[in-house]
Amino acid sequence: MIEIKRITAKADIKKFVKFQQELYQGNDYYVPPIVNDEMSNFDPEKNQVFKNADCWLFLAYRGKEIVGRIAAIINYVEVKEQHKSKMRFGWLDMIDDIEVTKALLNEVHRIGKEKELEYVEAE
Repeated sequence: MIEIKRITAKADIKKFVKFQQELYQGNDYYVPPIVNDEMSNFDPEKNQVFKNADCWLFLAYRGKEIVGRIAAIINYVEVKEQHKSKMRFGWLDMIDDIEVTKALLNEVHRIGKEKELEYVEAE
């Protein structure tokens, strides 16, 4: 069974950022991000986009193992001023398992429906 957990604690955000390093370890084509830069992306004090946006971070678990991640984003400038009734998502990484993929994307869709948005697009 896949469990999706919303994360907010700095330690969990670090797990979110580092998950892809574990997932793609050994892949010759993977270029890891700078962890501190990635952490800053999700820090409202450092990233000015949070003046006009909300972001939810999720980790997918199978038991105690992290098997995926996703960020759900609403940019209120787009929604209110540009009249684009949409959710965005990004930082989507997961093991090769369709159930994990569905669970992560369903969480984004759930928020979009809850916020009465019309569609979802990738970041």
